[in-house]
Amino acid sequence: MTNYFVITAGRTGSAWLADFLSANLKIEAIHEPLGIDDFGTRMPDIRTMRTYNNHGNTRFVQEFWERKFQTIPDGTYAETNHTLCKCGLVENVISNGRADFTTLIILKRNIVKQCVSYLVRNDFGNITLAWQWYLHPSYSRKIINADAFSQFGPLGMPLWYCYEMATRQEYYRQKYADQIRMVDVSLDEAVHEEGAKAFLTDLGIDGACVMPPKKNANKAQPSQELVQQVTTIVEKITFDPAKVAGDAIKAGFTFEP
Repeated sequence: MTNYFVITAGRTGSAWLADFLSANLKIEAIHEPLGIDDFGTRMPDIRTMRTYNNHGNTRFVQEFWERKFQTIPDGTYAETNHTLCKCGLVENVISNGRADFTTLIILKRNIVKQCVSYLVRNDFGNITLAWQWYLHPSYSRKIINADAFSQFGPLGMPLWYCYEMATRQEYYRQKYADQIRMVDVSLDEAVHEEGAKAFLTDLGIDGACVMPPKKNANKAQPSQELVQQVTTIVEKITFDPAKVAGDAIKAGFTFEP
């Protein structure tokens, strides 16, 4: 039995990754289970997301994972649902004895492209979108203080989310990499055949590399002015997610209740 999950933010290519894994693992990988009955069973609902990010991996969150794991079939299973890592994926894979057959894919994307995508879609324009799909700065269990990003106006929350998720990737790596296998991949490299082949090699998957087309791309193209504005701001920010995560761990930060 083999399971694949991701540790990533939204809009980093998780839908494309599901197609890529489907083609190369010869299975039907799941992106996001969105049926009415999936929420609270296969898909975390808003209460699960908010509970984990305010109170940690409580018994309520653990019960969601117990229900979800019961729905996962034997054999090879892959799910690229980015919400999972924001509500206890790593802790519960380990505590439920699933670490030995689970690989976590740490998926990254160019931060400028990420932020521009959020702005074009107005993904942080409604708090319920942040609650269900992303993160919100009001959460009590967060690593990065959002106040420093308020100076950037509408870009502030997307920027905070990008850096918070980059730091969480490092938090999970530093805290759990000795207990569960983790593989890094950059979307910007994986969408090209050479990068995709290297990714498959890292996963230990043999055979020819099948490249699916782009998936879930923005229909509205951003203006060059917006891209340049975000680029200018990002280039001025000095940020080391590994150090920030390490300092947080040393200071006692945890998602455990």
